[in-house]
Amino acid sequence: MATKQSSTLAKGLRLLQAIVVDGGRSTLSEVAKEQGIPLPTAHRLALTLEGEGYIERHGKGCYLPGLELSRIMPLIPRPEDRIAVRLRRPMKNLAAKHRVLMHFGVLDDAMVTYLVKENGGEHELFTEERRQLEAYCSGIGKVLLSALPKKELEAYLAGGPFVALTDHTLTEPDQIEKELAEVRAQGVAFDRFEIRDDIFCMAVPVADPAGRTIGGLSASFIGGVPGAEKLASLRREMTTLVSQAIGKEFP
Repeated sequence: MATKQSSTLAKGLRLLQAIVVDGGRSTLSEVAKEQGIPLPTAHRLALTLEGEGYIERHGKGCYLPGLELSRIMPLIPRPEDRIAVRLRRPMKNLAAKHRVLMHFGVLDDAMVTYLVKENGGEHELFTEERRQLEAYCSGIGKVLLSALPKKELEAYLAGGPFVALTDHTLTEPDQIEKELAEVRAQGVAFDRFEIRDDIFCMAVPVADPAGRTIGGLSASFIGGVPGAEKLASLRREMTTLVSQAIGKEFP
């Protein structure tokens, strides 16, 4: 038998969310009306939320998020961290199947931060979870940079210099911009021995249902370039993996 939800709790959570989003611009009466919550009920809920420290009064009839809410907010996983949890096991299985190294990373302050690393091959790589790497020369980095708004990308490209890590590294802003345009058009990025002379990498975007790129998923090969058929097959499986993980996170 299905357990009935608490309508009072649901209203309280809805009111709390509305107050946080409103940011103190509206009175409690206005927020309650917009949410379809009777005013007497909204007052009782607000008194409880205030008493527990989740909201605090701000002027006459207005509320702001309270100290208790700010204490628990840092404990709530970011969307990308939740996605990382859902990706880890299927990444491990896919890495073992194709004997490759796989990473899931996000963009933090113009650098790629790896959240998941799974090694299905015989060779280890210098990358580590929570470690950062330059974006312009990595597969995941190119995926993430290609998704930036135009002004943000222009600012990034103007903020060089871009150091050559190998003879294959793209270092000129116009070269990088051209590469990113191709990534944007094709939906896939490659690191063609740009980070290290023996590493070839393919990456695909990880996007939410609205199409916003959250991160990138990559597969790295040590020592050579795989055949076109293998790359195409792996890309399909990576895309399916992402689709399934996003579907579970955003049903």
